[in-house]
Formats: sequence, C-alpha cells, structure tokens
Amino acid sequence: MDVIKVGIIGCGVISQTYIRDIRELYQESGGVRLELAACGDVDMEKARECAEKYHIPEYGLPEALLKKEDLQILINLTPPRFHFELNKQILEAGKHLFCEKPFALTTEQAAELKALAEKKNLNIGSAPDTFLGAGLSRSRYLLDMGVIGKPLYVTANMMSYGVETWHPSPAQFYSSSAGPLYDMGPYYLTALAVMLGPVESIQAVSGTGFSERMAYCGGSEGKAFPVETPTYYAALLRMKNGVLVNLTVSFDIWKSGLPFMEIYGQEGTLCVPDPNMSEGMPVWNRKEDILNKVLPPEHTMPSVSMPTEEMLKEYYPSTGEYTRGAGVLDLAYAIISREENRAGAKLAVHVTEAINGIMQAARSGEIYHMRTECSRPAPLKKGLQPGKIA
Repeated sequence: MDVIKVGIIGCGVISQTYIRDIRELYQESGGVRLELAACGDVDMEKARECAEKYHIPEYGLPEALLKKEDLQILINLTPPRFHFELNKQILEAGKHLFCEKPFALTTEQAAELKALAEKKNLNIGSAPDTFLGAGLSRSRYLLDMGVIGKPLYVTANMMSYGVETWHPSPAQFYSSSAGPLYDMGPYYLTALAVMLGPVESIQAVSGTGFSERMAYCGGSEGKAFPVETPTYYAALLRMKNGVLVNLTVSFDIWKSGLPFMEIYGQEGTLCVPDPNMSEGMPVWNRKEDILNKVLPPEHTMPSVSMPTEEMLKEYYPSTGEYTRGAGVLDLAYAIISREENRAGAKLAVHVTEAINGIMQAARSGEIYHMRTECSRPAPLKKGLQPGKIA
C-alpha cells in the first residue's frame, strides 16, 4: 500500500467535510492510502482547534506546511480570492495540488498554474469532484448507453437565495471575486463537460437583484453588507458536439420549481440529480412512454430494455449525498499509477474559462468563443465499492 501524506490549508467550514470524508470514505483505493498529516491556517487558533478536534498530528501557518518535505499533496480550502497565489506557492514548493472551486479567478491564472505544474512534473486536481459520485455517474452511464438517444438540448438551473441562512460569513460570497457563478457555476459546468464534452461558445446576460444583503446566522444576524458582483446569470452555451445548453445561476431566488438539470434527446428526456451533490437517482422517459398513449394498439411501439434503479444502485453504490474528497483520492492514485486524474488540470482550466466566458459575454453582449478544450474524463468502473475510485 502506497501512503500519500496530505496537508489541508484553510480550516474553515468546508474543511470539516473534507476531513470527515477522507477519513471515513475516501481513504484508500487501488493500492493507495491517504494520510491526513497536517492542517494549516493564517489563524493559528483555527489550525490548532482543527488539529485537536480531528486528531491531525501537526498544524501551523500555511508557510510551515509548504516547507514540510513529507507532505505530498496540499489541499487548498482558502477563500477564492487567495486560490491563485496559494496554488502557485504550493506548486513552487514541489507539492501536488488539490484546490477547492473555483480553481482560479481568471483563465490566464488557471493556464499559468497548469503550465507551472507541467514544468515541475506535478499533478493538479480541482473541485468539483461530485461527478465521481453515484448521481452523476449513473446519469453519465445512462446517457452513454443511449437511453435518450442523441442529446440535443439541456436546461440547467442553480436557483437559490444565497448562503445567508447557513454560512457564518456570507459577505465573502458577494465580493467582486465571488458570486453565484464562481461559487456554484463550477458544479454545473463541470457536469456538462464530463457528460457532453467541451463548451464551444457562450452568450449571456447578468443582473443584480439586491444591492445589499442581510446575514441571518453565525453571530452576525441582522448585519447588512453590500453586493459587489452580479447575482444572476442566464447563459446559452453551444457545446462542441452541437448540444445547446440553457444555464441559469442565481443567488436571488427565494423558491424555484425548475429542474437542476434535464438533458433532452431525440429518444427521450434524462433528469439529472443535483450536480452539487454526490448522490441521487436520475429519472428518464423515452418517446415510447408518450407515443403509446396516443397510438392505436396495433401501432404501439415496443418497450426498450433499460437498467432498473436497483441495477444502477449496484453499478454505482451510494457514497452519501453531501460528500467531498473523491478527487483527492483520485489525484493520489494518479500520482502513483502515473495516469491522468479525472478532476484534472485541463478540466479545471476549461471550466475556469467557461465561467469567465459567461461573465465577458454578459458584459459585452457579444458571443464569447472558447479557446481551451478538455476531454471527457474516464468514468468510474461499474460495481466499485462505495468510496473506491479504482
């Protein structure tokens, strides 16, 4: 068993999920084992509390973890505005990198990190890795086996009223380097790229529903803070394979009945579970379900054999609804096996450009043409045990 020592930089809310799931779910697979060896934060008290709570052997400031020779992977869980600089420092320190979304704030930053990793022969991984969970794995399997025939169109919708009701520090999500597109867009854009391939061009509009927001929890209840970024984007994406995607991302919606994602094909419709979650059962309908209700008995169409829900659960067992860490284990496996990790640099750069492309198209009113591409990552093999990626 090859042991990969891992350090976490950023001991905020999301670190608790990573630590829990790496320890309990995504700890080893394919002859590789993750060992959480250190945690760090600019706030030493946070780092100390994290280390004591989760029995992590060492803690310190971020620069101390960068200097630790035994750490092979560093996970960057700091706020998005710090991602690029810290990612660069991690790579320059000779560590493999896994970064929370967004990977970078600009396409140029993302490309620079990819080039640096290649120069230093290091691997990059980036969230979101939820496409390695059961929900999106089942959906991709159904799509690839032709359950709805050739895909034509997609509607994808992330409609919520922000983070004020659950996050203790919501203001950071509305700064000029944040917003719903940076925060939640990566889940949807990654899922689209994984299932359908790269984006070719983008049209978009944006809006800001509220100039000021209010905190509702975390000790800052009733405190108002300004909104510095658009909180509504509606984009039309043309994928390289010709599929047209309507994508809406917003922090201004109190309640919505729109689907998370539906893919419309020549033979039917596939309803995809929440891309932000690792669990979920896709729902699909074929044209026979509609036509046989109106056709006379002598002309009814024969049903087509399709997997059952039980078969899909067997193919891709549940790992829990809200889990993180699959991409870290996949990165570790790639380091040892010298294979390409699924949530890798090319995918991260392409998604970063798509985010920036939506922003630029919304600002300019012109079509944005993508410059980067990515390949669809290898799917999970059928029948793996929960928490295994190889």
